[in-house]
Amino acid sequence: MKIELTKKQYRDLIELLFLGNWLANASRTGAEGDERLEKYEEIQYFILSYAKQFQADDVVKAEGNEFYSTMDFEEKLMPVVEEYDDYTFWEQISMKLAKRDLLREIGPVSNLKEEHKERMYEIEEQYEIEFEKNGLKNLTLIKQEKKK
Repeated sequence: MKIELTKKQYRDLIELLFLGNWLANASRTGAEGDERLEKYEEIQYFILSYAKQFQADDVVKAEGNEFYSTMDFEEKLMPVVEEYDDYTFWEQISMKLAKRDLLREIGPVSNLKEEHKERMYEIEEQYEIEFEKNGLKNLTLIKQEKKK
């Protein structure tokens, strides 16, 4: 199979590859048990290897047989990453706090029933409204004293 791309499509594709690989691997250390997902890096390197044919040398650098996007290229995409991270943060904090509060209400359960899920969504919505209005201003951690 052969896929033909315009120069613009190629540049858009390498942006998508960077963003996808960032999502898959940015938080991974590469240590045992936290290995990078190499299949994404491999396809990214493969596509980047065509930079010269698409006259994209300004955004791709070669080191031997390895190809990398330039720092300038990556920095231009960081606002997309930051927007995603910000959105995910607020969504996750509301969801996790809602689940915590629900389990405090109903006790530990192995499966949430439909009415529990509905209650969890209600709590989550309350957090979303609070965070949208005040951000983290009203969020306080209370240390519980250790029981002896």
